[in-house]
Amino acid sequence: MSKKKNPSASRKAKQGHPARSAATGQIVSIDEFRARSTGNDVSAQFMKWVRANTSLAAIGDPLPILHGFLEHYLRLGGGSDTTVLLPSPTAATLAWYLTEAPDNDLEFVLHVVMGYLLFLDDSGLWSGSDAQFEEAQAAILEIIDEQSDKAFDDRVFEVPALTREQTRDGLLALPLSGRIQSFMDWFGEKRDVTSKGVLTRKDIQGAAAALGVAAVGVNTDPTMFATHEGEPLRVTTAQDVPRLVLYWEALVQIGIIELGARRATMHHPLAATTGRDREELLMHIIRDVALCLYLRFTAVDGDHDTHKVVKEDLSNDDIEGIIMTSMLLDAGIEDGYSVEHLETALDTTAGDDQLDLLIAQMTLDLLCTEGLVLRDTHYRIPPVLKKMIAFAIAEPAGLDVVHADPLDADDPSYLGAGD
Repeated sequence: MSKKKNPSASRKAKQGHPARSAATGQIVSIDEFRARSTGNDVSAQFMKWVRANTSLAAIGDPLPILHGFLEHYLRLGGGSDTTVLLPSPTAATLAWYLTEAPDNDLEFVLHVVMGYLLFLDDSGLWSGSDAQFEEAQAAILEIIDEQSDKAFDDRVFEVPALTREQTRDGLLALPLSGRIQSFMDWFGEKRDVTSKGVLTRKDIQGAAAALGVAAVGVNTDPTMFATHEGEPLRVTTAQDVPRLVLYWEALVQIGIIELGARRATMHHPLAATTGRDREELLMHIIRDVALCLYLRFTAVDGDHDTHKVVKEDLSNDDIEGIIMTSMLLDAGIEDGYSVEHLETALDTTAGDDQLDLLIAQMTLDLLCTEGLVLRDTHYRIPPVLKKMIAFAIAEPAGLDVVHADPLDADDPSYLGAGD
């Protein structure tokens, strides 16, 4: 079994201009200077590795935490050789922190210890066996998982009480609402579709325009890079217009569009209703489409915990779904999910980890354009859509969901007091 790197504690060093890299290598932090001045060369090397590979120093001072851990490690049966962490004393030391030192920031301790383990491996200083490395890593990861589970399970997802009027105003104000109605008006009764069940090239321009996108279907020379302002996106298939794909799939899924072998038929339920009935039917359609979009980006194949990511067992789509599930839950709880937190994470990761977060950021941006996520200093779920997030994500994830209006929990179609 190969050694696994914990993405929360480690990242690859960023590549840059050689001169800048050389200069950076000469910089000595205060912590590193202090470590050198005490004659502890391993500590000095560790701090240099921390600065190059992690964001730990931005959170706190790792060196006193590491020294404290090693002191307790020695007291609880670990050897004096600090280039190996034996599994049993490591687990015993972390258990001591868990039970006897509650005032310590356990999460920071865990990541410092994991960082130290990875540092020993990366720098070639690890003096134990591969089996001991894997066992020590497993002991740390087990407690990290336990703490993650505890923090996850303790959260409460609250669905606010809204009147029917507040629900109506909130839903109709979404950009999603206007685009749904515009697209249904453009569609008419029937449209030709390809063998893949999407609109043919001749209808791409009209369909995209109905959704507020400038795009045109072409036989050759499609757009390969970002278009200039005022220029339409040139595509050879409707599948290359992201917003069109999202709305098309959602309307097919909820039964508004029915696909045939060569044509798609649009059912127009709004055309047969007027007044309050039409308004309420539109509200249900908006919520159904919103639910489809949320589910599309949080889908995970198989039985995976949304807060335990073991990349070796997951597909790329699964990883993206788990990340989005976590972010949308955070966006729906209390203050929401910090924009700065995501940007910092992007700055301090590299490789596949950074790519996963970049995809998540792009997905959040897309949801923001539809009004399904609000953004200022934090990403937040609009109050009118928290019921959808509770149903689609929070409840399946095992969070405690509290409905301020009990009727919301009892009736999925409930639109609020005065319904």
